[in-house]
Amino acid sequence: MNIEEKFHEFEDLVKEAGKIAYEYFDSSDTANEQKADGSVVTEVDKNIETVLVQYIKENFPEDSIVGEEHGERAGKSEFVWHIDPIDGTDNFLRKIPFCAISVARLGDKVEDSFGIVYNPITKQMFSSFMETEGGVYENERVCKLTAEPLGGRYVISIGRGKEKWMKPATYALSAALGMKYGKCGTYNCAALEMSYVAANRIDAFLTYGLKSYDYAAGLFLVKSAGAAISVFEDGVWKLWTDNLKELCSKHQRTIFVSHPDIHSEMLSFIGNPEEWSSKVGAFVSLT
Repeated sequence: MNIEEKFHEFEDLVKEAGKIAYEYFDSSDTANEQKADGSVVTEVDKNIETVLVQYIKENFPEDSIVGEEHGERAGKSEFVWHIDPIDGTDNFLRKIPFCAISVARLGDKVEDSFGIVYNPITKQMFSSFMETEGGVYENERVCKLTAEPLGGRYVISIGRGKEKWMKPATYALSAALGMKYGKCGTYNCAALEMSYVAANRIDAFLTYGLKSYDYAAGLFLVKSAGAAISVFEDGVWKLWTDNLKELCSKHQRTIFVSHPDIHSEMLSFIGNPEEWSSKVGAFVSLT
């Protein structure tokens, strides 16, 4: 098997699947249903994931799959696919063009691994194949991280889950990080937010409580672009030096990505994200 040919073939498949999303986005249809965790699923999510999973089963039958809509399938190979057919579903339903199809194939080594994030509305595809700081393609343009922030101020984004502490912590962190560094907000699409870190549009991204299919492809892209990745475990931040397959073997990790030059300073300021939940009143009153 020529894995590079399969990678480009899969890129084309993702673009074709994106047409399903665009047709829905451009229509007045808003059919959806509520999932057990309170999030929303559309027929588009299910249809796109079905198309992608079918291709994987036919071309990579030994690989494992972790998908948002169809659950997990255990395989015999070392590779695991993480699929989010529409990351940023709330944006998608509200006709906000910040959403993405997100797919990563991760192995024990970077060889034969890749990440793809595609915005079917703006036609932006961010992808990287077997790279370890070699760069990320945004369509035909190669992106690599630069240390200097655009306009002289940093932009930081936060992606969060649904545990009780996460909402107030996000409000407090957004205010504090924004006042100290320039701007902080939530854009509600982790895959694209990390793609934007890789493309120098966002300088750092903090996430807690999300699922592996939300961040797997984005992590592959930021690593390919040269970003530093840290994980909050056992009460401390640790620079991640193991492979991304292991990092994405668990859901709901607390992860921070940024340019290496600002990484340690920002982590020192953030500390334990959960502790910010008790500070929300003070920072909201200041804003």
